[in-house]
Amino acid sequence: MRRPVLVTALVGLVAVACPAVGKEDGAALEALERRLEEQQRELDALREELRRARQAQQPPPADEPGEPARATAAPAASEAPTGPAQGAVETTPAGGGGGAAVRARFGEGVTITGADDSLSLTIRARFQARFTHLEREERGSATLFEIRRARLLLRGHALTRELTYYMQLGFSNQDTEPDLRLPLRDAYLTYAGLRDLNVRVGQMKVPFNPQRVTSSSALQLVDRSIVQNELNLDRDVGVQVFSDDLFGLGGVLGYALGVFGGDGRNRLSDAGGVLLVARVQLTPFGRFDDLVEADLARSPDPRLALGAAVAHNANTNRERSTFGGTYASRERTDQTHVVTDLHLKWMGFSLRSEALLREAADEVLTGTVGGATVTERTRSAWGYFAQAGYLVTDEVEVVARWGELRPLGRSAVRLQRETGGGINWYVSGHDLKLQADYFYLWGERLADGDHQVRVQLQLFF
Repeated sequence: MRRPVLVTALVGLVAVACPAVGKEDGAALEALERRLEEQQRELDALREELRRARQAQQPPPADEPGEPARATAAPAASEAPTGPAQGAVETTPAGGGGGAAVRARFGEGVTITGADDSLSLTIRARFQARFTHLEREERGSATLFEIRRARLLLRGHALTRELTYYMQLGFSNQDTEPDLRLPLRDAYLTYAGLRDLNVRVGQMKVPFNPQRVTSSSALQLVDRSIVQNELNLDRDVGVQVFSDDLFGLGGVLGYALGVFGGDGRNRLSDAGGVLLVARVQLTPFGRFDDLVEADLARSPDPRLALGAAVAHNANTNRERSTFGGTYASRERTDQTHVVTDLHLKWMGFSLRSEALLREAADEVLTGTVGGATVTERTRSAWGYFAQAGYLVTDEVEVVARWGELRPLGRSAVRLQRETGGGINWYVSGHDLKLQADYFYLWGERLADGDHQVRVQLQLFF
C-alpha cells in the first residue's frame, strides 16, 4: 500500500514543478513530461495490481452438487481451484471500490457478493429430461416423456460466511406432492461457527440414509433404488446439530442429531408428534465427496465412509412415516427406522450399499370414517441395495445395481426386487451428463417382472 502513495506524491510534485519551468527550456519540459507519463503508467499498473489482490482475497463460492447435507465439508484436493476458471465471467467495480462483485461460471451459477462481503447470493438451476419405456407382463407396454425434475436453487451467506442459507424450489409434476402442489423443497439456515456443533434450522432432508441425502443431480444411475424410495425419511421441518470433523480428527468422525415435526415437508400437523434422528459416520481415510456418486476424480487413495442411523417417528399419520399418502382410517402410529451404509471410491471405481428397516408399532390400524369402519395395514419392511460403477474413460462410466425390498409381518408392502445397469456420459461432470439404464423389476415370480428402459439428460448450470 505504500508504493501507490509515494507514486501519487511524486506525480503531485511534478505537476507543481511544471509551471515553474521556463518556456525557453524545452528539453527540460519534455523530460518532465516523459517522466510524468511513466509515473502515470506505473500508477495505473499498481491500481490494477491492487484490484486483483483484493479480488484474490475473496474466495470463490464453494459449489454444491445440488441439495447439500453439510456446510463444513472441504472440497477434494482434485477439485480445488488453481487459477482463473475457464469459462468464468467476473465483473468488479472500477478501481476496486464500493458495489458488488459478480461471478458467473457454468456448473457454479451466478454469484453476487457485496463489497463488504456481508452478503452473497448464488443462483443455479437444473432440469432432467427423461424418457421411460416399460414392458410389463400381462399389462402391456407404456412409454413416457417427462421433465422429471426442474429446480431453482438459491444459496449464499449473510452477515458472516459462517451463517449460510439455502433454498430450493421444484416445478415439475413429480417435484410436488400429489395432494399438495407446493414448490418449496428446502429452506434452511446453517451456522457453522463451531467445529463440533454446527446448527441447521428449517425445512431440509432428514440426515438418515446417504442416497436420499445425496442430490438427485449427483446420482450415477437415472434414479435412486426402489428400496430407499420406500424406506427413506425424505424432508421435514426441524433443527439438527452436526459436525463433519468431530473432535478435530481430520474429518474421520462425523455425527448428526435432529428433531423434526415428523409429518414431512410443507405440512402442518393437526396432532402432536415428533421425529428424532441420530446418525454417526466414520471416514477412516479422511473426508471426501461422499454425497456425490461416481469417482470422477479417480481418487489415487481409497476413500471410505461407513455410517449408521436410527430414527423414531412418534404419532405419524403418513404411510411412509414422513411422505406418501395418509392413512384412510385417520389413525396414527409410531414408526422406527434403522439404516447402515457403506460408500467406497478408488481409482475410478465406486461402491455404495445400504440396508434399511422401517417398523410400525401397529400392524393394522382401524378407525371409523363416515360411520363406516376402515381397517388397513401399515408398511413395515426392510431391504437392501448395492451398486457399483467404474470409469472406463474420464467421461464414460458403467454401473450396475441389485436391490431387494421385503415386507415385515402383515405389511402392505409387497416383495420387490431390482437388477440392472447403465452407462453414463459425463460431458461436464454431473453438470451436463447423459444417462441410460435398464432394469428388470419383479416380485414373487421371476417370470412376472417388468422391463424398464430409461434415458435421461441433465443440465445443471
